[in-house]
Amino acid sequence: MEINNTIIYSSIAGLATILGILIILFAEKFSRKYSIYLVSFSAGVLIAFGLIILIPESLELNKNSLLYVLLGFLIFYLLEHFIIHHPYHEPSEREHSVGKLAIIGLGFHSLIDGIVIAAGFEVSNELGLITTLAVVAHELPEGITSMAVLLHSKFKKSLSILLSFFVAIATPLGALLTLYFFNDVSKEILGILIAIAAGSFIYIGASDLLPETHEHYNKLNAFYLLIGVVFVILISFIFI
Repeated sequence: MEINNTIIYSSIAGLATILGILIILFAEKFSRKYSIYLVSFSAGVLIAFGLIILIPESLELNKNSLLYVLLGFLIFYLLEHFIIHHPYHEPSEREHSVGKLAIIGLGFHSLIDGIVIAAGFEVSNELGLITTLAVVAHELPEGITSMAVLLHSKFKKSLSILLSFFVAIATPLGALLTLYFFNDVSKEILGILIAIAAGSFIYIGASDLLPETHEHYNKLNAFYLLIGVVFVILISFIFI
């Protein structure tokens, strides 16, 4: 029963990400035209989610998690610096770099979400359901974020859909890996993984997405960033 619940509910969480992707695709013309507003919203979501939800959650599981938040931040800095980052000859090349890094961070976080759901069901069905609800609540904006950032980064529509789909299936994949290979994940390890995800979200939001909002300046950018922050605050009050 635990295995069935884990598979079913982690898949539901993945579907929530797909729903976010479909929302952007349904309004694709609007999304491309006003992609900078969606990037501003996404920056607010990522930064607020890292600070308001992921860091406190990681501290509950591992008292040393702030060190791993820093580690996650540094990992993504080094990843961008040595692997993704290179001299840009065209503005579109920088935008592509932002899209690549965002997908890596979002995919990693989705994988952790699956691990958290599986670990919750290992404890009890009640905890598993509560965990799933919390995950689903932020998977929807995660789907919106991944698709919006990729469209803004000038990725082809087909590639944007494919990469966003990988973000979505990372959640059930993480759950399955936990079930069959890591079914005794300790709360300390979970805390470390969540902390690294928090560091990656803060880095991507502050270092990559916020500069995009300055590069494509619009007075409404700040408004949409604040909407993203408020959105996460509401999620934290309602579901967490």
